[in-house]
This record gives sequence, C-alpha cells and structure tokens, in this order.
Amino acid sequence: MIELLRLSSKGQVVIPKAIRDKLNLKEGDRLIVFARGNLLVFRRIEGEESVLSILSQPVREKVLQIGIKKEDVQEAVSWARKNL
Repeated sequence: MIELLRLSSKGQVVIPKAIRDKLNLKEGDRLIVFARGNLLVFRRIEGEESVLSILSQPVREKVLQIGIKKEDVQEAVSWARKNL
C-alpha cells in the first residue's frame, strides 16, 4: 500500500485510513518511529512490549551472530569494574 502524506507546520502526519484499517491501528495505539537512511519507519508497540526491547533487538541479533556468550559479558563487566 502506498499513500501520499503531507507534513503539517507542526511536523505532524496523518496515517491514511486505508493503512490504519489494514494494520488495525486504533486511537491510543503506541507507535515508535525511527529513521533508516532517508526512510521513516513506524512500528506499533504491542501490549507490554517496551521501547528498550524494540531498540535493543538489533544488538541482540548481532551478539548472537558473532557468538558472544553470557559468560563473556560477565567477564567484561568484572574487568570493567576492576579497571575503570
């Protein structure tokens, strides 16, 4: 679905009804928005999901990808506490 939006003088945009209906967005839903290059990405925050859990997801994926284990983190924290 593609819709054309206009930015208001206050920096506001209206999500078109067709898109709100398709995504089942309702008044009061919480959304997070972030930039990726020149794109704006909106994401609904579901239930008790926290903003921190959403923002930290790429970090968790990278940690898994490079194989960092819980013990590695504990060692790094111990080292930092002793040396910093």
